[in-house]
Amino acid sequence: CGKSIVKLRRNEMEESRKKANRKWLAKNYETIKIRVPKGTREKIKKWAAAHNMSMEKYICSSCEEKAEK
Repeated sequence: CGKSIVKLRRNEMEESRKKANRKWLAKNYETIKIRVPKGTREKIKKWAAAHNMSMEKYICSSCEEKAEK
């Protein structure tokens, strides 16, 4: 019985944390969804890994670099 209460509380805390994270992200970031041809995602993933970057950071830095030209 005690384990059930602890598990329930943990789930409530996790949901509260997720809600707070979503709120913070909505306030501080925008989401951009793009569609790319099959296989492109894996290419970007490899390129990003080669530069020790996440895909998100790689795409953002590539856009910034392109804008500076």
